[in-house]
Amino acid sequence: MVLVKALETQSGAMRLLLYLLKGPSYVTLILKETDIPNIQLLRSIELLLDLKLIQKKVDTTTYPKRNIISLTNKGKQIAQKVKEIELLLKEP
Repeated sequence: MVLVKALETQSGAMRLLLYLLKGPSYVTLILKETDIPNIQLLRSIELLLDLKLIQKKVDTTTYPKRNIISLTNKGKQIAQKVKEIELLLKEP
């Protein structure tokens, strides 16, 4: 229950999980394509890294370097469940 509470309290964490279902992305693109404010996104990334639901890699082939964020296997499973919940809530 503690982990669910952690996800509940960090605004943006669930939206980030859903967004990353599309595939890996970098922070500036996530900011452009979602409505998650900067500080909430950074805190969500920190939380999801701690929970091992996402991973962060540095792309050194670009200048400046970019942090590539992607779902772990466990993160993908949880994001799929969140998506299922969202679809159920949309049903009449």
